[in-house]
Amino acid sequence: MFFGRLTWVCLCLIGAISAQAQLEMPPKEVESDWYITWGYNRSMYTPSTVHMWGTGPTGQAFDVTLHDVTSKDMPERFQAKVYFHPGLFTIPQFNARFGKRISDRWVVSAGWDHMKYKLEKQWAQADGFAAATDFIDESMDGVELAWAGDSLYWGSGFNFEHSDGMNFVRFSLEHEQALWAPAGREFSLRMFEAAGAGVVVCSTDFRWAGERYKNPQHISGLGMSVLAGFRANVHRRFFIQTSAQFGAVTLPWIRVQGPTDAGATQQIGFAEAAFALGYRIGDSRRPH
Repeated sequence: MFFGRLTWVCLCLIGAISAQAQLEMPPKEVESDWYITWGYNRSMYTPSTVHMWGTGPTGQAFDVTLHDVTSKDMPERFQAKVYFHPGLFTIPQFNARFGKRISDRWVVSAGWDHMKYKLEKQWAQADGFAAATDFIDESMDGVELAWAGDSLYWGSGFNFEHSDGMNFVRFSLEHEQALWAPAGREFSLRMFEAAGAGVVVCSTDFRWAGERYKNPQHISGLGMSVLAGFRANVHRRFFIQTSAQFGAVTLPWIRVQGPTDAGATQQIGFAEAAFALGYRIGDSRRPH
């Protein structure tokens, strides 16, 4: 499975980073500066299998698994009244992060990747059961539909999205190296790689047979990722950053109808491209 393969990739990257650390000469002076970044992302997701269960509007139970369903992210179009509003600027798909330099090339960091996920309207292979009134006709009260690899249309009246969002609270070990650092100038270009893991906090907007449930943020699972990118220092304190991240999350504790017996599970692979602005705190000497 994708999550299992990514586990091995993360372990291999951490092992390679640790091995390189053993080979590097210790720096003469350990940097002690911190950094913070703020930026925005776009994400893509692998097809996934979603298992959901709960109670429909008529009180009849449903338990349905949708196989290999496709999804998309939910970027907020640029509006100054959203992106620069102190109460709304967290609505877009943002990345916030802070890090602590522990040596010349090593950084530990923690942050919040605010991604968004939405199942697309589609025909899907399904297993399970639900009330006929949920899909066909209100007059069919008490009749149950069953699927065993049959097609089911996930469309009008049904929705499954982590729209506030699929928040990856990630802790990472980063390795930096200079690509271009002209002597006597504040500008420099650095490359960085990272491996990280953390918890995933979802706020799931769920609709079943026309009945909507907007669930508050809840720890829904775990995730891990690998990342690489570039940092361009334009001042001893300011830098801009671009990165590409690849990871997977496993979500066994999704809430779809509040803190009840209802729920959902899924595993998702993702790729994320991000752009951020950064600021260094502490040691003000020119990065090298």
